[in-house]
This record gives sequence, C-alpha cells and structure tokens, in this order.
Amino acid sequence: MRKSEVSSKDIAEACGVSRTTVSFVLNNTPGKVIPSETRERILEAARRLGYSPDAEARSIAKRTRATIGLVVNHSDSIYADAYILRLIEGMAPVFNKKRCRLVLLPLRQREADYGQIVRAHGLDGLMITNARADDEALRALAGLGLPCVVIGTVEGIDAPQIDIDNEEAAFRVADYLLSLGHRRVAMIVHAPLSYVAATGRLAGYRRALESHHINYDERLVRVADYTEASGYAAARSILAERPRPEALFAGNDAIAYGAVQAILDEGLRIPDDISIAGFDDDFPSRFLEPALTTMTLPAAALGEGAATKVIALLDGVADAERRTILPTLLSVRDSCAPPRSAAAP
Repeated sequence: MRKSEVSSKDIAEACGVSRTTVSFVLNNTPGKVIPSETRERILEAARRLGYSPDAEARSIAKRTRATIGLVVNHSDSIYADAYILRLIEGMAPVFNKKRCRLVLLPLRQREADYGQIVRAHGLDGLMITNARADDEALRALAGLGLPCVVIGTVEGIDAPQIDIDNEEAAFRVADYLLSLGHRRVAMIVHAPLSYVAATGRLAGYRRALESHHINYDERLVRVADYTEASGYAAARSILAERPRPEALFAGNDAIAYGAVQAILDEGLRIPDDISIAGFDDDFPSRFLEPALTTMTLPAAALGEGAATKVIALLDGVADAERRTILPTLLSVRDSCAPPRSAAAP
C-alpha cells in the first residue's frame, strides 16, 4: 500500500476501532473522551502507516461521507414492520443530503456486541431502536467513542435519545376505552417486558384503570412478540376468559391486526360485540373494516430527528438536548363504541 493511499479506514482496521473514533483522535476533536490507550494506539498506527490527512480529505470528497447503522432489536418481522419503514422514510432525506449510507441491521440475539457490529460493517455512527432495559452492552457503547443515538428511552446511558412518552400515550388509549363505558378492558402488550416501550405502555394501561377506580386483573393481560401471529394467539386466549372483555387495547397495530382476525374467527363483531384500539397508526390501520382507532406516532419525525442527531455527532457537535420527546395523537375511528349495555338506553 502506498503511503498516499492510507486512509482513516485503514487505521481503524489496524486498531480494531471505528473510523469515527480515528477521526476524533486525528483531528483532536474537543469534548470526545477517548481512552488514552486507544488514542496512543491510533496515533502510532497513523505514524507507522504514513497517514496523510490531505490525501484522506481528497479521498473522502469522492465517496460516501459516512456509513450509519440502524440496529433494530426484535423478532424476524422487521422487513414487514411499517413502523421501521416510516422511521427510514424520515431518515432518508437527511442522509441523502449529507451523502451518508444507511445500513439496516436486525439484531435477533439477546447479547449484543456493538463493537463487533461496528467493525464488521465499517460503521461511522449508530442508531438503535427497540432498546431493552437489560442491554448492558448498550451502556458500554460510550467507551467506543462512536456517535450513537437511541430511538427510545434507556436510563443510564451516555447517548442522545429521541422518543415518545409511551406511558402517557398508552394511558390515553386505555382512558378513551374506559371513558366509553367499558369496564373489562384487556391489553395485549406488544413485546416482552424487557423492552422499555413495552413496560411503558403497560404502565399507562394500569394507570388508566386506576384513574377509573378499576382493579388491575392480570387475567386480562397477555404479552406478545411484535407479530400479527402472536397478537392472534394472545387475543384467542383473552377471548376465552369469562366474562369476556368488552374492549381490547393492542400494544401496536401489528398485534391489533392479529387480534381483529381472532375476534372475527370467534364470530364476534367490531365494535358491536367488542371494541379494539391499537398503537402506531401503521399504513393499513385506516383501511380495515372497521377502521382502527389507534395512537398515531410521529415515526417519520423520530427517524428524521435521530438522523439529524447522529449527523451532528459526526460533525463533532454536542447534543444540548440529551432526550427529545415528540408528541402523539389519538386517532379515533370506527373500531370502538360504547358497550351495548350502555348504549341500549
């Protein structure tokens, strides 16, 4: 390799770190805490390889500026997940404008090695969605010196976060069902309770019950796994309870789609026999028959905000607002109605 061809990518590979970490060290970027051992290893590799900043600058100008990874923690369904597609819809204009490449990285195993992911894909920045509260590797990311943004809320990590208030949004869905006069309101949590959003939505449901002076009944709660199939199975189980629930709150719209089919397979009518509400406002929700009442999330705005934050970090600009919370909107459609006992008079 000729010395004029040496790039920060070559130094990153030689040191086993990200290209962004190399950039922070070589440019002495202020505000970046890089372990001294890592810093010395990078500087020594740059001297040994004969790195030339001017040659690197010319090379960067001719190619993609950076590669950003979007890590999605959950099951195998992400390529059919409308929420993920809407996140990307918001990210795309930001990354296109800045000549950045986006790599979609489904993460199915429980234990993540984010350092290995970064190295394997040559990432300069990372965005993580569907974060788990028990993901200790996420808390260790700060030591990598890599620009990282979490689409969600996780306590105890040194990274900018962008999210909605899951508890408050779920409270509003459940409160709407209860305000119609329903008293036996069931919930299918959309994901295992190790996921932060899942615990937040369950907490909102429980708070709504408490505000209407209704005791929490664990027999009316099931936990699904993001997919329509898991929603279908959970709904069939809930519908077998006696007395049968009058309304059902699905923790996301995919769960609601499976639950709708379970309700129809039981020979029940929506909303005459049972009301149902979802969460997300995915593309198909308004085209169901009846149209699904659901909590509308600003998914594209979350994606745009995350992309903007990670670009700023790449530019060495600290994020003054460490946690950004975006608003949600309850979209009331035709899948909910007062219980027949209340509507008859």
